[in-house]
Amino acid sequence: MSAPDAVLARPVTAENFSRFGTTYNLTDDSDPKAIWTAGDGWRDGFTTAPLIEGSGHLGITRGGGGPWLCAAMERHLGTEEALFCASQPIVLAVAPASDAEAPHRDDLEAFVIAPGQVVVMHRGVWHDACRGVSGPAPYYWMAICGFGESPWVPVAGGPRLIKAANQEGLSA
Repeated sequence: MSAPDAVLARPVTAENFSRFGTTYNLTDDSDPKAIWTAGDGWRDGFTTAPLIEGSGHLGITRGGGGPWLCAAMERHLGTEEALFCASQPIVLAVAPASDAEAPHRDDLEAFVIAPGQVVVMHRGVWHDACRGVSGPAPYYWMAICGFGESPWVPVAGGPRLIKAANQEGLSA
């Protein structure tokens, strides 16, 4: 049974993610923000514009599996951040960009990002590390990295359960 306080992740679309950033769907050859090419035995697509503003760093995070308690988030005021799966769907928990010192648990939303989809979060959007829908899952990210103090802060109002539709219970 789903906890009443849980945030249920929904599949990411351009429409439902628009207040947090931009999406690309590089799997169906129809995203107008991509250029599509094909050859003998292959098809590809690439974004019409650079993925993020500036010269970003490419990284990989090895996220655990969901569901999970979202207890802390980070935001980047100086860069957009792009996220894309390595091979398995992932869940992204976000809260709107704000002037607040921390995101509030009541503002959390969650999205499932499938392989071939990319999300680019606007500057300042609060977010947690992603978790796999069906178990631990690595994913790639691109952002302009800086070094210094940890940007992670506790979620105001306390942690909140994040889960995808097919996840039951709470696992660590």
